[in-house]
Amino acid sequence: MKTFEYDILFFPVKKQKDYDEVRRALNERGAEGWEVITAEAGDYGYTTFLKRETGTMKTASE
Repeated sequence: MKTFEYDILFFPVKKQKDYDEVRRALNERGAEGWEVITAEAGDYGYTTFLKRETGTMKTASE
């Protein structure tokens, strides 16, 4: 069975140019093997939830 690790990133977004920073940060994480599961918009910015495979396998009996 595959195993995963998870991370949460928050991006305060106040201006259009802030989206460039979001894109840069997510591209960096993507290069490290992270995948965005979902993103939520709030009053103060965006929260993104990411996951990546850990490379360790668990058997069904564990």
